[in-house]
Amino acid sequence: MGVLFISHSSKNNDQAVRVRDWLRAQGYSEVFLDLDPAHGLAPGHRWQEELKRAGENCAAVVVLVSPEWVASTWCQTEFLVADQLGKRIFPVMIAPTPFDSIRLELRSKFQIADISAPEVEADGLQRLSFGLKRAGLDPKSFDWPPPHEPNRAVYRGLQALDVQDAAIFFGRDAAITRGLDELRRLRDGAPQRILVILGASGAGKSSFLRAGLMARLKRDEENFLVLPIVRPERAALRGTEGLLASLSKAAGKPVSIANSEDLAREFAALRAPVVDRLARNAEAAREAPASKPPTIVIPLDQAEELFGAENAERAQFCEILAGAIAADGNAIVVATIRSDSYEPLQTEPLLASLPQLLFNLQPIAAGAFQEVIAGPARLAKPPIVVEPELTQALLADLDAADALPLLAFTLERLLTQFGGDGKLSLADYAKGLGGIAGAIQSAVAAALGPSPTQATLALARRLFVPALVQVDTEGVKRRVARRQDIPADAQALAGRFVEQRLLIVDRRVLDGHEVESIEVAHEAILRQWPALVSWIAEERDALRSLDGVRAAAREWQAHDAPKRGGNRESWLTHRGERLKEAEKIAARPDFAAMVAPEMRDYLAACRKDERKAQARRRNLQTLAGVSVVAVLAAGFGFATQNQWRPQLEQRILVETKYKPYLKTAAALADMKDGAAFQECGPATAQAPSKLCPVMVLVPGGEFRMGAAPRAQRDENDRPVLDAAGKPVMAADERPLKQVVRFAVSQTEVTFDQWAACVAGGGCKSQPTPGDATWGRGDRPAINVSWEDAQEYVKWLKQMTGAEYRLLSETEWEYGARAGTIGDFSTGATIAPEQAQYDWSQSYNGSPTREKGPDRTAPVRSFPANPFGLYDMHGNVWEWVEDCSDQGGTSSATSENTNEALTCSNRVVRGGSWSFNPQFLRSAYRVRYSPSYRNSGLGFRVARTVLPPAP
Repeated sequence: MGVLFISHSSKNNDQAVRVRDWLRAQGYSEVFLDLDPAHGLAPGHRWQEELKRAGENCAAVVVLVSPEWVASTWCQTEFLVADQLGKRIFPVMIAPTPFDSIRLELRSKFQIADISAPEVEADGLQRLSFGLKRAGLDPKSFDWPPPHEPNRAVYRGLQALDVQDAAIFFGRDAAITRGLDELRRLRDGAPQRILVILGASGAGKSSFLRAGLMARLKRDEENFLVLPIVRPERAALRGTEGLLASLSKAAGKPVSIANSEDLAREFAALRAPVVDRLARNAEAAREAPASKPPTIVIPLDQAEELFGAENAERAQFCEILAGAIAADGNAIVVATIRSDSYEPLQTEPLLASLPQLLFNLQPIAAGAFQEVIAGPARLAKPPIVVEPELTQALLADLDAADALPLLAFTLERLLTQFGGDGKLSLADYAKGLGGIAGAIQSAVAAALGPSPTQATLALARRLFVPALVQVDTEGVKRRVARRQDIPADAQALAGRFVEQRLLIVDRRVLDGHEVESIEVAHEAILRQWPALVSWIAEERDALRSLDGVRAAAREWQAHDAPKRGGNRESWLTHRGERLKEAEKIAARPDFAAMVAPEMRDYLAACRKDERKAQARRRNLQTLAGVSVVAVLAAGFGFATQNQWRPQLEQRILVETKYKPYLKTAAALADMKDGAAFQECGPATAQAPSKLCPVMVLVPGGEFRMGAAPRAQRDENDRPVLDAAGKPVMAADERPLKQVVRFAVSQTEVTFDQWAACVAGGGCKSQPTPGDATWGRGDRPAINVSWEDAQEYVKWLKQMTGAEYRLLSETEWEYGARAGTIGDFSTGATIAPEQAQYDWSQSYNGSPTREKGPDRTAPVRSFPANPFGLYDMHGNVWEWVEDCSDQGGTSSATSENTNEALTCSNRVVRGGSWSFNPQFLRSAYRVRYSPSYRNSGLGFRVARTVLPPAP
C-alpha cells in the first residue's frame, strides 16, 4: 500500500494526531507524522532533510488545511514538491479556512474533505476514506495466497513474479513509489508517452513491472486502466502474448485491428464502461466525477524481443501503437528492456512520436535481500521458519552476478527439496545444495543424472545450442523455440530439464502457428552453468552469424521490390568471406533446423548476386586494361563515350583527382599543429573538395584516459557508504596515455564523401547506407557498419597512397577532450547550442529543451572543439578500430587495434543525435557487432603522420 505522509502545521499537532489515529484505525499501518515518537523524526535528525526524504518516498500526502497551514511557507513547499513528484494528494480541512486563501493549485485540482466542525466530521472522513480507496490505497494488503490458486508457492524460483504475486514481492518499495509517481506525472500532462524501465539482465525488471507497478495500478482504476501484459516474443501483434491477445483479454472477446484507428477505437471501447461505472460511484458518494477518464496503460515486458531478428511484426506493431497513442491522447506504454538492448528502442523511427522517460532499475539494494527471504516466508500458510544462520549465509554468498535470480532459485529448491516440515536450515543449504553457487549446478546434475557420460553431455549441448540460445549485437540471450526444433533424441532430456524448472514448456503462437514452445527459464542459467557457458563461447561466432542472417533475411524480405518499388538487391549484405561463413553454418547438421526457408532463400540470392558481381569485376578489369591509356590521353573525353561502363569512368576520374594532391611525410612534418589539409583535388578553406575529408593535424601529448572515480549509487541515487562511512568508489578508470602526432578528419565522413567512394567502386552502392529520408550531402553518412567503414578507409588509402585508417580509442578520446579534463570538451555540461543530441534529457545540470532533435545535423552546424574538430560529442556514434569482446560501457584502459577482423565486437564513441548527454561524455564507450548498422552510426578517419620538424 505504501506510506501516507501527513503534512500539517506544527500549530495543529493535536488535529494531526487525531487524523493519524483515525487512519490507523481504518487499517493504514504506515503513516508518517513528524511528531510520532515511533515513526516520525528521531532526536538529532536533520528535520528538513528527513521530512523531504519521507515526502519523496511516500505513496500519498494527506494535507491538513487550516489558516496556520496556509500561512506556513514550509507547508506550502511540501505541497508543491509533492505535486511536482506526482504524489496522490488528499486535502482535509481541519479548521475553517477562507477558500480564497488556499493555493489555487490545491483548490482547483483536488476535492477537499471537510472535518472542520463536529457536524461535518463524519461525512468528511467518509469522503477521505472513499477517496483513498478509489485511488488504489486500500488499507487491505494484497491477498495471499491468490483466491484462485490456494497452493501457489511463495518462492517462485526463476519465474517472474506476476500481478497475483504482489503480496510476496519484497525489496523494491522505494522503486515502486518512484515508478508510480512517474506514471502519475505522465497521466497529469508530462510529455513522455513511454516509461522505459532499464535494468541489467537479472535485475528483476519483469517482476517489478508485473507484481510491483501493474498490481498497484489495477487498484487505481479511477486513474488507470491497465491492459494485460504484452510480451513481443516472435510476434508482437498476433503472438500468444501479443497486443491482440492483450486487447482480447481486456475486452472479454476476440479483437481484431488493422491500423492505428482501429486500436484507438478499442481504447475508447475499453474505457467507456469504466468511465460509466466511476460516474455512478461518484454520484452515489455525492462527489463530482473525475475530470479526466482513466489513462490506458500498455505494459510491454521484455521489449528487447521486439527488435529480435525473428520478430517479423515489429514495424506493424510500432506503427499501429504509435498512431493509436497519438490519436487517443490518454494512453501510455510501460516497457521493460535490458540496458544493453535499449538503443534499438531509443532510435526506432516508428516510435519517434512517443517521447520516452527512462527509469533506471538498479540492482536490488543489499539491505533489502533479507526481506526478500523473510517476507514470503511469513505469508506462507502455515508460515515457513527460516533459520537466522541460513539467512546470514545467503546474504554473505550474494556477492556475485545474478544475485536476485540465484537467490530466488535457491529458495525455491530449498523449499521443494527440504521444506516439507516447514523449516529451512543452514545444513540443507550448505550440504544439500552446495550453497547459492551450487543451486543451478544441483538442478543440472539432477537433469543429467549422477555421472553423465560424454554422450549425455553432447546431447545436452545439442539441446541448448543453437535452438535455445541466440547471440546478437547486445550479447547472449535466451530464445523461444518450437519444441519440434529440439533434436528428437534430446526430447526426453528436455523433459528432465523442465522437471528441474530450468526450462519452460508452453503453447505459443510462433511463426503464425500455435505450437508447443520451449525456452530457458531465465538468462541467469546461460551465465551460471559453466558447461553451457563454454558451449556458447565455442559457438559464439556461429550463433552471431546465424542471428545476422536472420536479421538480414527479414530486411531483405521487407524491402521486396514489387511491393515497395525498391532495389531488393541492395539489401543483400552478405558477401565474400561473410557469405561463405554463413553458408557453411547453414550446412551444419546441428544448425540446419534453425535456418528457416526465408533465410535459405536470402543466402541463395546473396550467392547469385555475388556471382554477378564477380562477372562484372572481371569484365571491368579486362576493359580497364585496354582503355585507361587512351582515356587519359583524350583529356577525360571518355566521359561522353557510352561504350565504357559508368563505374569504370568514375573510377578513373576519381583517381586522377587524388594522386597529385598527396601530402608527403616531409610536407606534413613541416606543417604546424592545427593546420588543415585535403588530399583530393584543388580546394580552399572556403570551398573544400567533396571527394575526401578535410584533415586536421593534432599534436601529440599525454592525457588521463577514461572517467574519474565515481561513487557507487543505490537505487535512490544516494552514495553507497563503506563501514567507515566513506563513499564506495568505482574502479579508477584513468590510465595515463601517450599519444603521438596524427591527423584526424575535421568532421564525420559525409554522404558526399561516401558517394565518391561509391563512384570509385570502393564502397557498396547506395542506398546502403540509407539516409533515413533526412537528406545526404554534408550530413554524416549513417547506417554504416564497422565493416563498411573499413571498406571506405581501404579505398581512401588506395586513392591517395596515404596511411588512412580508423582512429584508435585512445586517439579518439584524446581528440574529443582536446586538452580538457571535464566530462565534455565543453566542461562539466553540454548545451543544445554545442552539439546535436537528445536535449530533452539532462546530465549534471545540462540545460534541457522540451523536445530533442529527430535526426542528424549537417556537419559543422556546431562550434569546433579546441583541436578544431567538429561533432566529437553527438550527431552520430563513431566507429573506432578497437576490439571489445569483453563489453561493458566503462572507459577503455587498453587498445586492441591489431585484432583480426573476426573480432566479435568493435567500439563506438561519442553518442548520437538520439542519446542524452550522459552518453556523450568523452570517456563513454559502447560496443557493437562489426556488421551492425543504424541511423545513429557513422565514423571519421585518421591518418598517420610524422612529428613536426624541430
